[in-house]
Amino acid sequence: MRDAVGSTWIFGLVITFTLIFAAFLALALTYAKTYRIKNEMTAIIEKYEGLTLDDSLSNMGSISIINQYLHNNGYKATGTCEEGEYGSNDLSSNTLTPTVNGEKYYYCIKYIKNEYYQCTFTFKMRVFYDFNLPVLGQIRKFTINGQTNEMYEAYFLGNLLTC
Repeated sequence: MRDAVGSTWIFGLVITFTLIFAAFLALALTYAKTYRIKNEMTAIIEKYEGLTLDDSLSNMGSISIINQYLHNNGYKATGTCEEGEYGSNDLSSNTLTPTVNGEKYYYCIKYIKNEYYQCTFTFKMRVFYDFNLPVLGQIRKFTINGQTNEMYEAYFLGNLLTC
């Protein structure tokens, strides 16, 4: 009888550590996917020199490409943005709207003008990431912030930003 009780306790420890390892693995993989999404968004903004809109020649702008990329990769996390940022609350609309407190957005973007260093512009972005476990549901919501390299001229929603 004593051996059966002792092996049950050890079996419980093995199951507990297996669940902790699985949770850590799920956290790491989901974080890496969201970080990769943030890096791709940064690359698209830098390639198109800002946030460009679709033009009449059927060329897709950077906002359309970002939204399509997020949609194709199954990105569904949402979160709240700060004041002064622009966000996307519909990945099929291909527009960014000024953020409102309390509303949920898929990502947030804001441009910053650096007047002290040759009038350059950078874009700061925020993407969201939910840590979910199958049985327990959503454990925590995280944000991942990113920033583009400095640009001398950039587009923001169809307007050219210059000094």
